[in-house]
Parts: sequence; C-alpha cells; structure tokens
Amino acid sequence: MAREEDNWGGIVFYCKDCEKIVQADRAFGKKYVYKCRICKTKNVAFGTEKSIATYFHIESEEAPVEMIKSKAQNPNTDAKPVPVENDAK
Repeated sequence: MAREEDNWGGIVFYCKDCEKIVQADRAFGKKYVYKCRICKTKNVAFGTEKSIATYFHIESEEAPVEMIKSKAQNPNTDAKPVPVENDAK
C-alpha cells in the first residue's frame, strides 16, 4: 500500500546529495523540510518535475529524442537559440 505522502499531485523531490529525484518524508512536523529516504539527509528541494529539471539542469531521456526527431525533419536548422533584440525601452 502506498503512503499518503507518496501522492503529491505532480510535486517531485530532488536530493542535492544523491543528485537525483527521490521519494522524501517530512522531517519536522508542519515545516517545509523534507528528508531523503535513501541517504537520510535534509538537503531536499521540491517542485514540479519541469521546474526541478530546469533549475538543477537534469536532462530527461525524452529531450535528446525530440532533438533527433526535429533534426531528422529539418536537417539544415541548428539547435542553437537565436538571441532576440528588444527595441522597446
């Protein structure tokens, strides 16, 4: 049976010590401090999967596949971002 804490509705926990997305337990009552179930430290961040992946530079396995598909469809385009100048001041 799954714990009630395991169902967070899209929120994931990232252990900065393990450097991966983990399951976590609340460390102290009602405070927003969580403890990693693997290494038992309190160095755990939480957020949506997208925000955690963006902030901690975690590459998902789907991103390279998307890049390969877009390259196959448009082989002449580069994947580099193009800077946009803003004329409004």
